[in-house]
Amino acid sequence: MKLYCFPRSGNSREVKLVLAEKQIPFDAVNVHAPDFDKNDPEFKKASPQGKVPAIIDGDVHMSEAYNINEYLDKKFPRPALLPAGQEQKIREWVAVYDKKLVLKIGLLVIECLLKPKDQQKEETKERLRGEIREALGDLDKMVASNEYLFGSYSLGDVAVTPHIAALPILGMTIPAEYTHLLAWFDRIKARPSFQQSLL
Repeated sequence: MKLYCFPRSGNSREVKLVLAEKQIPFDAVNVHAPDFDKNDPEFKKASPQGKVPAIIDGDVHMSEAYNINEYLDKKFPRPALLPAGQEQKIREWVAVYDKKLVLKIGLLVIECLLKPKDQQKEETKERLRGEIREALGDLDKMVASNEYLFGSYSLGDVAVTPHIAALPILGMTIPAEYTHLLAWFDRIKARPSFQQSLL
C-alpha cells in the first residue's frame, strides 16, 4: 500500500493513525519532497485535485481521509474502528465536526503560521479560537461518560485527534475546565498509534 502524504498534514495523520491501529504496512510518499513529481499519473489517479492524503492499494486509488479510513476499516476489520450500528452516525458526526472544528483549526493555522506577520489579524485569531473552544466543549460532553467519543475507540476519535494535537502551535490548549476531554486526550496519547502516526 502506498500513502501520499506530508509530515505536517493533519489529514494525512488521520490515515496514519488507522494504519498504525491495524498494523498495516505501507510506503509513505512525501509529496513535498524535492524529487516528488506532482504530475505522477498514479498520484493524479488517486487524487485528481492533487490533495493529500491519497492511497494506492492494488487497483484501488482513493483520496480524502475519512473515505480512506472507512475503506481500510472494511478491508482490515480488526480492530474494528466503526462500532456496529454506528457507521452512519459516526460518518455524519465527522462531516459536521470537519466544518465545526477541523476547518476552524485549519483556518487558524493559515492565520497564525502561513500568513506574513503584517497580514495576520488578531481579531480573526480570537474569533477562531472562540469557535474552536466551543466545539471542544461539545466533545467534552461526549466523553463525560465514555472513554472515547462513541464509546470505544473509533474513526470519530481519529478524525479529530491530529487537529487537536496541533493546538499548542496555534497558541491554544484544551481548556482546563474541559476535564473529560483532557482525560480523553491523555488516553489518546497513550495509544501506540499516536506516536507511530508522527513518523
